[in-house]
Amino acid sequence: MNLILSQPNSGFWLILFLCLIAFIFSFYQVSDQKKLRPIIFLRGILILILVLLFLDPKVEVTTENSNDMKWHLYLDRSLSMSYHTHPSVGSLVSGVDQILEKIERKNVPIKIFGFGSDLDTSWTVGDKQIRDGSTDLGQVLNHIRFHEKNDLAGAVIITDGQVNLGAEIPSENLNINSPIHIVGVGNETPLVDVSIHAIDAPPVIIKGENADLDVTISSHGTVNERLNVTIYSGKKLVGSKVVTVSGDGSLERVRFRINPTQSGEAKYRVQVNALPDEINIQNNKQIVPIQVLKNEYTIALITGAPNFNTQVIKQIISKHSEYQIDHFIFRPDGYTRNLKSFWDTKYDLILFDNHPIEENAKEWQSYIRIFAKKLVSHQSSLAFVVGNETHEKSLASFLGLMDMTLNKPLVELGSPYEWELSPRWDNFFPFHRINYDNMDLTNLPPILLQFEVDSSQGIPLAHFSISDVEVPLLMVGEKSSLRFMVWTSPELNTVYYKTRDSQVSDLSQQIFDPVFSWLMRTGNGQDYYFRSEKNSYQQGERVTVKGKAIRDDETIMEGFVHVSNNGQRINSKPITYDDNTGYYTGQFWASKSGQLDYEVEFMHGDKSMIVNQGSVQVQESQVELNHVYLNKEPLKKLAELGDGTFRHWDNRLSVISQINPVTKLETFYSKVVLHDSRWLVMCILGLLSAEWVLRRRLGLM
Repeated sequence: MNLILSQPNSGFWLILFLCLIAFIFSFYQVSDQKKLRPIIFLRGILILILVLLFLDPKVEVTTENSNDMKWHLYLDRSLSMSYHTHPSVGSLVSGVDQILEKIERKNVPIKIFGFGSDLDTSWTVGDKQIRDGSTDLGQVLNHIRFHEKNDLAGAVIITDGQVNLGAEIPSENLNINSPIHIVGVGNETPLVDVSIHAIDAPPVIIKGENADLDVTISSHGTVNERLNVTIYSGKKLVGSKVVTVSGDGSLERVRFRINPTQSGEAKYRVQVNALPDEINIQNNKQIVPIQVLKNEYTIALITGAPNFNTQVIKQIISKHSEYQIDHFIFRPDGYTRNLKSFWDTKYDLILFDNHPIEENAKEWQSYIRIFAKKLVSHQSSLAFVVGNETHEKSLASFLGLMDMTLNKPLVELGSPYEWELSPRWDNFFPFHRINYDNMDLTNLPPILLQFEVDSSQGIPLAHFSISDVEVPLLMVGEKSSLRFMVWTSPELNTVYYKTRDSQVSDLSQQIFDPVFSWLMRTGNGQDYYFRSEKNSYQQGERVTVKGKAIRDDETIMEGFVHVSNNGQRINSKPITYDDNTGYYTGQFWASKSGQLDYEVEFMHGDKSMIVNQGSVQVQESQVELNHVYLNKEPLKKLAELGDGTFRHWDNRLSVISQINPVTKLETFYSKVVLHDSRWLVMCILGLLSAEWVLRRRLGLM
């Protein structure tokens, strides 16, 4: 304990001198009255304390404390550790116990942690299994950094260095001050393994088009073999090629060209033959799903009476080479095409153009039952573009097939009204937004209203605004799996021609392109297709998900892939877009075995949308078998960075000499400023109280 005083100045000495004179004078005055001497003594002590406060006194207290620092032993419990020929699993377990026993004999406090994908302390309670599916050495280093603050003397890591989860083994800037000693397990020559590393294939293609599948074969260990890589579609052999693998982690690429002839999901099986010495053959086969879209969509356009809308409809459809039109035009003597071909042909879309009319209403009324069966059996969509001659009762009958009805009009029909696109458009077609900067889309040419359709069974995408009443102009809907569309004005041509030379010249095209695409399911109901590079992964592998847009004119710059296991989200990673390839790519780790589900979420404006979903199968603990060898050089570098040593398993006991008791001596300093001390205040109050009591007893008060 030290008392620290500030340097006294001349004022202090003057005050001290005056106080001494006063004290001596007071003591001399009562020298013959012994009863008053204690009071004078108390006053002297009080004055001395007050004078000392002018020197800003401080009391410094120093204490020391010693703590025994702990050592940590980290044991790699991943599956690769159990497949080394030397040591065996039994030798590894007994060897670790031997190290612990010798360290404890030196009275060195030590704690053992097992690590793989997670850290645990179950070794101390008898769980000595070596079976974790992956190795995350990064979490071990983070654990050491954290416990350096809590009296950690150093660490011993027993591992083969096969890191396949988390960060790679660092080669610089550990930011760890305590020593790290490493015991390397296994031989430096890898065991033999051949696997399908990745398959680069488009997630979606058009039927009849060629597509390339680039297959990457990886090989480990000492191997120099010619292997046969084959691709099957079902039981049919699509292609076979020979590739020479050279081991040591080399990658060989093989390209196959496919030309699917059927639309729908095509599954291709790619496999490479196994080597005699392989211990893991589950990664020699992969399934590649590819969505094959139709290359031709057929439309039946039935025109009841000649009108100006017909040419506009055909102009819009003709912009797409994959759309084929069968045009049936009613004539008094029949149709321009035989109706028998209409009933026999499967159409993706049937479009009534100003049809039925008065002249053929009775005929088509008799067809309504067989027409309904045709829609269901052929899964055709139905669209109506009404005209001036459209027969109201017949139209109502066909709308009834979709549970649609015509309302009793609340406004005057046959009159032109202002119209506009509904806010529902962006929700229904989030990737087909109609954007015109600095343009007022509410100022569109007025058009006639022919029929008022009940909107309760559909979704209005455009409407007339009449005295704050919204009357549907363009409406879409779906009954079961059958889709339909209704355009309720006979003046589609007015919209087309009156906007032709304006800044919204392609408005009609932009409206009906996504509507027709939706009706015919040209993208099979999706705007984006994603697939993983493989269908089956091993725990600890990196999963790559790649996707492509159906339309090339819509690019999303912000997206995420969300990963779930058993309905619980476990990870989210960003998705990037490559301008050169036109592909979106997202990556995440296969951190858990079983089925991992993923969702692709895109941010479009201020809204987020799930555009694709998928899943991958993750095999438990197999990725470790691809790398069964001692990864020596990174481990040696890690030991050097940690001011420790590296040794092989055979010399494991020599690490004992590096592990010694370490005592941490801690010195604590505390300083008390007497000005702020409550004890000093209490002392002064005590002295004053004592004087008051003495004076009272002597009758001086």
